[in-house]
Amino acid sequence: MSRRLSLAALLLLGGCGLFGPPGPPLPPQDESPDAKACRAEARNSPEVRALARLIYEPNQMNVDRMQGEVGRAQSRAYRDCMRARGHGPQGGVEAQVPR
Repeated sequence: MSRRLSLAALLLLGGCGLFGPPGPPLPPQDESPDAKACRAEARNSPEVRALARLIYEPNQMNVDRMQGEVGRAQSRAYRDCMRARGHGPQGGVEAQVPR
């Protein structure tokens, strides 16, 4: 009986770990004027707008894939804009190599 109780307790505790936070909290979003301007520029970049037009709502696989493409294009546009304004990438453990 005690073995079953022990097993049940272990399973219960193991299951509780599935519903915890997925990882460390994200850092707060940069609210500087340059970051706000670059986010707006990235949302309206020609590449992002062109990819967003390719989303075909009735096909969920297409929606998922294209939303990923739009997100990557938006991130690229944001990073390019920030780099053009003189801001380097945040974080990381590797030395930044100038290009």
